[in-house]
Parts: sequence; structure tokens; C-alpha cells
Amino acid sequence: MKEKNKKRIFILVIIFLIIPIISFGYIKLSRYSVLSIEKCENLNTDDCWHALAHQTLNSNFCNNIINNETKEHCFEHIPK
Repeated sequence: MKEKNKKRIFILVIIFLIIPIISFGYIKLSRYSVLSIEKCENLNTDDCWHALAHQTLNSNFCNNIINNETKEHCFEHIPK
């Protein structure tokens, strides 16, 4: 009987730990999951342009990045 309770408690703890972690990761990733030029123009963030360049493998979007370090990183990781 005690063994069953330990398993139930373990499963509940795992569920209550995993669900928030997955949810947080999904929310963070979904912010830029469907990108478009229009979305990045509206947001006008370096992160959006960088993510769009990676998503489309188009280094032209790196030109819209203001931060020089981020821009350099973008150009280094997008094939020409």
C-alpha cells in the first residue's frame, strides 16, 4: 500500500513540475514561431529579425538588426 502511494506522489510531483516547464518553454518559443516580415517590422526587435533570418535562411534580414554583435552573429550562422 505504501509503495503505491509513493508512486502516486512521485507521478503527481513529476506532472506538476513538467507541465509548467513545458508551458513556459512553449510560450517563449511560440513568441517567434510564425514569423513574417510584417511581424518583425511591427515588433522591430533584433531578436525577431535574427529569428526570421534563421527561419528563412535569408541573411538579408540580418541587415535590420541594430546591435552589431547580434548582427555579426546572424551573418555568421546564415549561409550565403
